[in-house]
Formats: sequence, C-alpha cells, structure tokens
Amino acid sequence: MEDEAEKGGPARAGGALSQAETAYRRLEEAIVTLELEPGSALTEAQLIAFVRLGRTPVREALIRLAQHGMVDILPRKGVVVAAINAIDVMAALDAREALERLVVCDAARRGSPAERIAIIDLAKAMRAAAERGDAAAYMRLDKQLDAAVAAAARSPYASRAVEPLQALIRRAWYHFERQDDLVPAAGFHAALAQAIATADVPAAARASDTLMAHLREGLLATLTRL
Repeated sequence: MEDEAEKGGPARAGGALSQAETAYRRLEEAIVTLELEPGSALTEAQLIAFVRLGRTPVREALIRLAQHGMVDILPRKGVVVAAINAIDVMAALDAREALERLVVCDAARRGSPAERIAIIDLAKAMRAAAERGDAAAYMRLDKQLDAAVAAAARSPYASRAVEPLQALIRRAWYHFERQDDLVPAAGFHAALAQAIATADVPAAARASDTLMAHLREGLLATLTRL
C-alpha cells in the first residue's frame, strides 16, 4: 500500500496544499532563486531528498516544471535545470506583457473588496521588504501578489498562461543580479495595486504596461553590461 509520502493528490480539506503542489513550489523557488543552478544535473533521488517528499509528488512536480520550461527531463537519467537564455527571457517578457495586461484589467473589473485589500497589503509588504533589502522576501511576496491578482481576475486561462512567464522573469532577475531594482520596482507594483483596488481599469492597464517597460529596460541595461 502506497504511503502518504508517495501521494500527490488534490489539496486536503481546509485548504492544505497537496504534496505535488508543495513539491512544485519548493522546486520552483529553488530554481528561480538559483539555489538549483542553471545547467545542473540532478537525480530523482537527490530531488526527493531535497524536498523531503515521496517519488510520486516529485515526479508530478517535475512534469509541471518541464512544461513551464524550468527543467529538462532525461529518461532514466534525471533532470537538468534549464539554462537562462537572454533571448528567451526577452521573448517571455513580450508574451507576459500582453497576458499581464489582460489579467490585471480583469482583476480591476472583478476583484472583490477583500481581494482588493489583500492586493494592496501585499504591495505594501513588498515595499517594506524592498526598503530593508530583503530580496528573498520581496520575491516571495511578488509571487503572492501575482497569485492574488490572478484570483481576483477570474480569468483562469490567461492566469495559467502567464504564471510560468512570471517565474522565468523572476529567475532572470536573480541571474542578472537586479538587487538595486527592489525599491523602484516596488513602487511600480504599488501603482498597479492601487489601480486594481480602485477598480480603475484604464489605470490598471497603464500601470501594467509601465511595470513591464521597467522590467524590460532593466534587463536590457543589464545585458548590455555583460
């Protein structure tokens, strides 16, 4: 009989994450923050030990990560963490720009009062993390803000499409050492959150485009220095 560590089924009662989702989140964060370095080869046994979960949830997480372009699965050998390619990053940013605008505008239209308050609170927490130079906390909050906006948008197809692009851009941020961008980026996120909170759809679209332009400018500036 398969034990609980081997199961990666749906979330348990009370909103607890499934083991597959937990494995995915742990591995995605490790890849995004470069704890698992680009190009590194890892065995399934190493990944099971890393996330401290069973084989089934880890395999399910790896399939999802491969679909998102974060790892390459090598049959009977293990996985390789995907390399970071500047051309791919810029192409992802192009796609993210259009999808992000759609999701943000839908969130401004459809978000509940509680969701709007949560979005504002996350943006404030991001600014606080930026001001104390805590990049790890900032990036976790950035992911939470993206998830909160997606939930408020009630646009599941666009939200699922943009999620891996958001992760790829976070990973590029770490790779290209954009630590000096924390406070300015937090300001752009605050403007975006404010537009959603006030249900101002045109302002939300402008804030989204401004944030994407800022990300593009910063990444291009970094690339020219390499």
